Amino acid sequence: MFAKKKMYKYFLLCISFLMIFSCESENNLNNVGSSWMDAQSKIVMIDTLTMRMSTVMMDSVATSGKNVMMIGNIKDQTFGKVTSSSLFELTPASYGINARTTAVFDSLVIYLTNTDFYYGDTLKSYQLDVYPLTDRIKLNNGYLYNKSNFNYSSTSIGTAVFYPRPNKDSSYVKIRLNDSFGQNIFNTLKNNDVTNQEAFLNFFKGLALVPSDNNNAMLRFGINSSYQVQINKSTKEKVSNLVRMYYHAGSQNGTDPVKYTLDLNPSTTYQYNKVHSDFTGSELADLSPKNPIPSTNLNNKTYLMAGIGVYTKVEIPYLKTLKNLYENYKIIDATLSLSPVTGYYSNQFYNPSPLYYYVGDRFNTIVGSYTDGGTEITASLSNGSEFQNEHQYSFSLLTFFNNILTESSTSNYNTLIYPSSYRDVLSGKVVVGDAKNKTNPAKLKVYILGY
Repeated sequence: MFAKKKMYKYFLLCISFLMIFSCESENNLNNVGSSWMDAQSKIVMIDTLTMRMSTVMMDSVATSGKNVMMIGNIKDQTFGKVTSSSLFELTPASYGINARTTAVFDSLVIYLTNTDFYYGDTLKSYQLDVYPLTDRIKLNNGYLYNKSNFNYSSTSIGTAVFYPRPNKDSSYVKIRLNDSFGQNIFNTLKNNDVTNQEAFLNFFKGLALVPSDNNNAMLRFGINSSYQVQINKSTKEKVSNLVRMYYHAGSQNGTDPVKYTLDLNPSTTYQYNKVHSDFTGSELADLSPKNPIPSTNLNNKTYLMAGIGVYTKVEIPYLKTLKNLYENYKIIDATLSLSPVTGYYSNQFYNPSPLYYYVGDRFNTIVGSYTDGGTEITASLSNGSEFQNEHQYSFSLLTFFNNILTESSTSNYNTLIYPSSYRDVLSGKVVVGDAKNKTNPAKLKVYILGY
C-alpha cells in the first residue's frame, strides 16, 4: 500500500514538472490587459521557425567622408588577405610662406595620432610607406568607395617601422618625407606658383599610406582630429594628423634664424580607404557580390567582415504563418541569438562588439535600420560565461516581425548583420553558427499572445 501511494505521488510530481516546463502555457494575464482577453488567452513560445542564413558581399562600401584612415593587412585561412590603404589630398594652411626672400627649407614630416582602434597582431613591428599620388582623386556621385582606384608612384618617399601602441595618449607616428619631395613643395609655395587649391593639386595630387605585406594588423587614425599629442617637451609643440613643413628664415646681422612651420591638412572630402580583399585559398574562395554562399555550404556557418562589405543574411521565409495560429494575436517578443564559432577568434582577432543589423531587400540592399525611438539599436556580445559556446549576440527582431506581419504585400525583407555601422570604417570579423551548427547554433525565440 505504501509503495502504491509513493508511486502515485511520483506520478503527480512528473505531471507538475511537465506543466511547468511546457512551451505552451496558460497564464493569468490580469496585469497585461484582462479587459480584452478571455480565460483562453495563451502566451506561446515558438522556437521552430525556419531560418535561412547565408554570407553575402556588397559590391562596394563607401569609405570616404568618415574622417578615418584605416591602414593595414589581415591574413588568415578564413578570409584570405584583406589590405587597406588610405589615399587623400593635402590642403596647405597658406599658399605662401613667411620671409620669402630668405626662407630655407628644413624638412617635411607627416604625423599620425589618435590610434583609437586596432585589430590583429600589434605585438610585432608594423611598417607603412608613403607614396605620392599620380592621379587626381575624383568623387563618384559624391562618394569614394573601397574599390575606387587611383594610381600612386612606385617609389616610396617615406617609411615608418614601429610597434603599435593603440589607445595611448602619447602614441603617435612620425615619418620624415623625402627631402627632394618636400623641397619641391616648398619651392612651389616660395615662388608663388600657386594661389589656390586647384592650382596646388596640379602640382601635388596627394599621398597614399600603404601597409607592408608583412603586417598582420589594422590600425585606424583620425583625420584633422582635435586630439593632439605633444611631440616636443621644450617647445611644447603639438600635432594632430597632418603633414608639417619646417623651414627657417636666414639669419641677418648675427641674429638667430627664425623658425616657421606650415601645415598641410588631409582633406576630409577627398580622402578614402582603399580596401582590397583576396579570398584565394580561403574558406570564402567562392564568395563574390554575385555569388552569396548559403550556410549549408560552409559547414553551417556564416561570416561577417567590416570594411569589405561581407554580411550575414538572415531570412525567415515562413514568418507570416504565425498569423494562422490564432484569430487574434500579439507578438510579445522575438529575439535572435547568434553565437561566435569556437576556434575563429582570439585575443588579437577578437569578436567585435557591438554588431549592427539592418533591414535588407531581396537584392541585399540596406533599406532601413533597426531603431528604438529613432535611435539605431545594436547587438552587444555577451561573453561573461567561461564556456565559449555560451557567448552570444542577441538581436531584437520585434519591430521587424510586427512590420512583416502587418504589411499588405510581400516585401521579401531580410536582416543583414555587419561588424560595424555601414556608415563607419572599421575592421573586424565574426564567424557564427546557423541553426544546425553542432557547437554554436543560432536560436530564434518568439513569444506570441493568442486570444
